[in-house]
Amino acid sequence: MKPSPPRLNEINVCGWQAVSALFAQHPAEILRLFFDAPTGKRAGDMCRYLATTKKVYRQLVAEEMEKVAGTVHHGGIVAVIAARPLQKVTREVLIAWERAQAPLLLLDRVSNAHNLGALVRTAAYFGVRSIVIPDAPGQALPSEAAYRVAEGGMEFVDFYRVPSLAEFCTTLRTSHYLLGTSLRGTQLSPREARERGLPRPPALVLGNEEKGIAPAVAAACDRLIKIPGANTVESLNVSAAAAVLCWEFFGPHA
Repeated sequence: MKPSPPRLNEINVCGWQAVSALFAQHPAEILRLFFDAPTGKRAGDMCRYLATTKKVYRQLVAEEMEKVAGTVHHGGIVAVIAARPLQKVTREVLIAWERAQAPLLLLDRVSNAHNLGALVRTAAYFGVRSIVIPDAPGQALPSEAAYRVAEGGMEFVDFYRVPSLAEFCTTLRTSHYLLGTSLRGTQLSPREARERGLPRPPALVLGNEEKGIAPAVAAACDRLIKIPGANTVESLNVSAAAAVLCWEFFGPHA
């Protein structure tokens, strides 16, 4: 019997780095596992675990791998998991963030799944465990493409969805200092902002790839900042900007 593509509310996690991180952090989430012959030589521990839990695992030829993965960019291995629900920001969550002085990323309608995956990879690298997104049209959600680009970062990050990002920013300002990226208005370089000191732990707000952060979200930020450059192009890609800002505010020197 040939394997079928993932069902509704299931996600393919593709690539060795992403699947091995999934197996290391959340092995019970793996529903089915498929791999090609070369990658199967590395997947012995996964197969033994799935055998004990009576889960399906199978070696496939190239054509079958592409069908299961839905892409040629499967990296030789595909783990099928149930889609993870987006979490709600409750009062308890806000209190926990405040007590831990947790670093946060807020994304305002970032629409490209590959950018989202790159942002997740950056967040995980710098220890940012919480990403907040709005319930808005065009906002990218954790998808198969995002999982693949995140290279395992999805296993270390939780997604929270709020009805209105502008209203949430107003609430969050009681515990965090909101730094929004913008090409307009009063601007300050990230290093200047960090060196001057911040009254509260930073939360970074990044906007849509074309339109930036919405005016209402910008108005709810404590400060708008711009990454200094050579003025040859207007701005960095949102995922590149996130990497620079996370280094400045969440890196080991911060």
